[in-house]
Amino acid sequence: MFKHWIEGGPFFMSLVYIMWIIVIVFVVKSVINYFSPKATEKFLLRQTSWILFFGSLAFLTGIFAQMVGFYEAMHVLQEGGDVSPKLIAGGFKVSLLAPMYGFFLLLLSALYWFLYRKIVQEKFANMQ
Repeated sequence: MFKHWIEGGPFFMSLVYIMWIIVIVFVVKSVINYFSPKATEKFLLRQTSWILFFGSLAFLTGIFAQMVGFYEAMHVLQEGGDVSPKLIAGGFKVSLLAPMYGFFLLLLSALYWFLYRKIVQEKFANMQ
């Protein structure tokens, strides 16, 4: 994981990792609040929106990191001239790290968001 952090670019990978931590904190808070007797349906559902937001933001940050990397690579290619295809393939592989971590977080966030919303809606439907 540390290797990916260095290869993927410390700045953007740090942002994606921070969003992982934020999502984990919100997931833990949502589970704790689910069992709170004074939590309302609106409050619980609003809290999960932040999980989906930060999951999406992590993916978009990864895509932006990839675009910045492509821009820098094209600038170097323009200045340098001949470059081996092996080097280009390696650069492309590295450019996929930040979007891959962000996309995985988005998938987990969306899955948790969907399941949690259904569970909360069923909980309050049974209370009425």
